Amino acid sequence: MGNLGEMVFNSWFKHEGIQGFEWVLNDASGQPDFVTALNIRIGVKTVKRKVLPREDYTAKITARHTDEPIDQVFFMTYEIAKRRMWLLGGIDRERFLQEARYYGAGEWVHTNYQIRQGHEIYNIEIAKLTAPKDWISQVT
Repeated sequence: MGNLGEMVFNSWFKHEGIQGFEWVLNDASGQPDFVTALNIRIGVKTVKRKVLPREDYTAKITARHTDEPIDQVFFMTYEIAKRRMWLLGGIDRERFLQEARYYGAGEWVHTNYQIRQGHEIYNIEIAKLTAPKDWISQVT
């Protein structure tokens, strides 16, 4: 799902006329997904859902990925039934870590989602993200 999210993100930046950004493809493990002309490092996080996103939904980062060398995180969700990608918004990495809730192994995020050992997450409300149009102007 991550590759599809990155392809859509790349296309979105091009569509918006953003110049001078790099999509990090070679030796990408442990690297940001994109770097802007202002040298802002972006991690793109994509999840799939059976339904369209709602305002009360959350966005997550696996705890082991919180040390990635990124400045900003941009969240997307793929609506499976309609084959539609939703651009949810972005947030500064430090703010994300300050405002997100940590869920450890065994904790329940909701009735259908219990955290497994080694899959701990940081989770934030979508409403706390900066809207895509506003976010893109902050990072370019």
